[in-house]
Amino acid sequence: MRYGLLATGLLSVITTEAQIIFPDNSGITDRKIRESGLHYIIHPVKGDSRTEIRLIIDAGSLMENPDQAGVAHFLEHLVFKKTLFGSLDKLGVKLERDFNASTHYESTIYKISVPNTPENIGMCLEIFRKNIFANLFSDVSNDDIEKEKNVIIQELRDRGNEGPFYHEKIGNSIFKNKLPGGTEADIRKINKASLESYFRKWYTTGNAHIVITGDISTSATEKKITTLFQDKGPAESETTSYPQIDYASLIPAQSIFSLQQGKQKNMSTERIIAVQRKPEDLKTTLIQKLYSELIRQGIKDAGLQNVTFFDDWYMGNIFHSGFEIRSKDRADLLKTYKQLGALSEQVKKTEIQPELFESIKQKVIKNTFTPLPTNAKDIAIYYEDIIGRHKYILPSESRFLVQKILDELKEEEIRSYSSLLPEEPHFNLIQTPTGLSEITEQELSNSFHAGIKSGLIIQHQEAVKKEVVKETPLIRYKIESPKKLFAGVISEKQLNKLNVSLIKLSNGIDLILAPDSKAEKNTIIYYGRGGFSQLSDYEYPLYKDLNYYANQIGIKPYKYSILSDILSQNNISYSSYIGSYANEIRITAPDDNMELAFKLLYHSIYNYILPVGDFKEDIKQKLLEDDTEEQVSENEYAKFQQAEEMFLGNYRKTENKKLTKQELKKLDIRKLFAFYDQIFRNTNNRAVLISGNFNIRQTKDLVTKYFGAYKPIHQTLQWQSNSSPDVLNEDFAPENQTRKDVALITKSSIVPSAKNIFAIQLAKELLQSRFFETARNKYGKVYSPSVSSEYKVYPTPLVSFIIKFRSEKEDISFLKNLFLNIVEELKNNPIDSGKLENSKKALLISMAEKITDPYLKEKEVIQNYLDRLTIEDLENYESLINSITADDIKAILAPIKSIDAQLIQ
Repeated sequence: MRYGLLATGLLSVITTEAQIIFPDNSGITDRKIRESGLHYIIHPVKGDSRTEIRLIIDAGSLMENPDQAGVAHFLEHLVFKKTLFGSLDKLGVKLERDFNASTHYESTIYKISVPNTPENIGMCLEIFRKNIFANLFSDVSNDDIEKEKNVIIQELRDRGNEGPFYHEKIGNSIFKNKLPGGTEADIRKINKASLESYFRKWYTTGNAHIVITGDISTSATEKKITTLFQDKGPAESETTSYPQIDYASLIPAQSIFSLQQGKQKNMSTERIIAVQRKPEDLKTTLIQKLYSELIRQGIKDAGLQNVTFFDDWYMGNIFHSGFEIRSKDRADLLKTYKQLGALSEQVKKTEIQPELFESIKQKVIKNTFTPLPTNAKDIAIYYEDIIGRHKYILPSESRFLVQKILDELKEEEIRSYSSLLPEEPHFNLIQTPTGLSEITEQELSNSFHAGIKSGLIIQHQEAVKKEVVKETPLIRYKIESPKKLFAGVISEKQLNKLNVSLIKLSNGIDLILAPDSKAEKNTIIYYGRGGFSQLSDYEYPLYKDLNYYANQIGIKPYKYSILSDILSQNNISYSSYIGSYANEIRITAPDDNMELAFKLLYHSIYNYILPVGDFKEDIKQKLLEDDTEEQVSENEYAKFQQAEEMFLGNYRKTENKKLTKQELKKLDIRKLFAFYDQIFRNTNNRAVLISGNFNIRQTKDLVTKYFGAYKPIHQTLQWQSNSSPDVLNEDFAPENQTRKDVALITKSSIVPSAKNIFAIQLAKELLQSRFFETARNKYGKVYSPSVSSEYKVYPTPLVSFIIKFRSEKEDISFLKNLFLNIVEELKNNPIDSGKLENSKKALLISMAEKITDPYLKEKEVIQNYLDRLTIEDLENYESLINSITADDIKAILAPIKSIDAQLIQ
């Protein structure tokens, strides 16, 4: 569960009761139930497979009494622990992926994403009604609260607060003691009475908003809402009012100066303005936006490339602006402050030219009126912002008011608005590199005022005259089609669920045609098994630069420089890649250039020009370099990831080996490309995915004409044995840290099959659920553990389960044993049939979304092939998943005897 500190800003107008004004023909329902006070919005969207549901409570950390600090965030946890987690699991939705929550200063937001059925929507609404508003504390014990304290404290340690300057920005204001997440000290003091007192006061239907958006029936959804929430219920549901927050009085007025030691060379001057935003403040808000654009233009005209201006709304009604300055040393920093002072003075005195004034007006209009999102998830986020975080919105009718205000504004009104560039910066927040700590606030102030007093003029740059660009003459080229066919179509099949056609050629190539009517370009992905893992540890360093040279090849009779122009001229892109176990060439092209794309692909495999010049120049340069081994600086997380990859067999110990001069002199580009040919010409391990808005009949003709010309080469791939270590005992943890990133990893053999791959994913879901329930809910040891799995068939079929979490070092041994015990319980005891079915539902939902999203389907099709499966296996995912039994899960877990690695950041 997340808690929010900063909210993104929207240019908006406050309306009463946070209700939104929509055009009459919008199809959006925005109403309030008179009896219970519940406010609801139903926003239908055609075509979405999911419904997004939001419950927004008008209460956050600012509503806590002094003895309730942290309870808003704590209640969010209890809601998930006692109601949503168990109930929603039955729908096949998962924590974080499909439901989550966030606590803010003025609101708490619960978010659910469910498959698009009336039954699912009804169940979610019933959860809200029965379990949250009426019955949350019916079975919450003091023991539950004590365990959850440990979890929340770990979350606070994991997520931290708002960065190094956050506390200085808010100073000693009310925000300091009412952080949405609370502090460790706050959490330890919480008891059941303080939680229930806050809950009874604020968790009422009169203080709540429900937002539902998706491909739904408005009438049926509205009927369900009004039926469930017609009455006030057992708790008093009057809207609990609180005084309008006077933000201006909460922000520290004194100048704050801070030095933070670090590696970054970023320094900033920041200004905070608190504004009570009302409809009549729209003009002031627009002036602020225009002034911001004027400052940015001034920075650009002055050539201050090391200065960035930023502005934002946060904490609801606070306008935050300032400059980020990147300086190499003290003198450069003071010089930049002087230039900002001069800029400040010039902006006030120099009349804005009409062309510039009109330009910045148009930028404000463009940035202010963004179209309403068109998909359910983004629409739900929009409502979270305008209802849950800001309490104000921008009705579409206001566009005309904004345009009217902008038309009537005089340029001197902008220049006289001095809040953003005052003579005294509101406060300075400085992050300095080590060794610059001698900078003082007085020095910065003196530099700023020197710029004002020196009369330094920064001239606006004249508009650069547009140069007449001569059109590049079209390249005249001719790329021949292959003259001989080696293969023909042996079968063709339409797979309706995937919406793809499968064409098999006699040379061993499988072609998958996946039409996508919304695609702007067509993509051809020529992919297969085979990669650097076929090479020994000695050979790999000699070949690892092959990817670079493979992307520099030309096509006979055109060198790469000419080929690049041909690609550009025809709006085609090309890239090739060889990985550890797989390889691909990817070409994108518009429909009218598809035949040229097929030609380029054929010639890049069978008729290419070696990039000998690039290769020789590169070797020459490397021979001139010092032979001394470079010390590669890696952070702790990089080491953590590297160690994990080594254990899984995805990372070579020779990855960073620097070739000796003798090895470089012997390096031969022809040997590199002999391996390239072995990889890409092996039609026995090859498939092609063609996706996009292409002409299907024409593309089928091109498939036969070009891929039938690929010579059938059916060599068997030879793989090196897996030499990665079985156990890694190295501890990468800095000794002065107590909380660690931990990955516990299992590795075991597996029989490769489509059913087993789906069974692995179900086993992963069951492991995560059990580990979550025991480690988090029963013992309160970790905040949000995750279990992932990695399956690969080469060089030998293996499956790994990877458990990641953050933990105190002293708990790691306990958690390691706990996971092994969970594995043993699942292997040796009956598996809960209900939980297995819930996991199947979650996997079915995930797969359904993957095959309907063109980009995700592309990845799934390719991975399916690399796993030595057929496209029909992906087509039949439903029957395969539903056929999996508890015994299949046990067979996946049976080889696991130990956790072989303990990796700590």
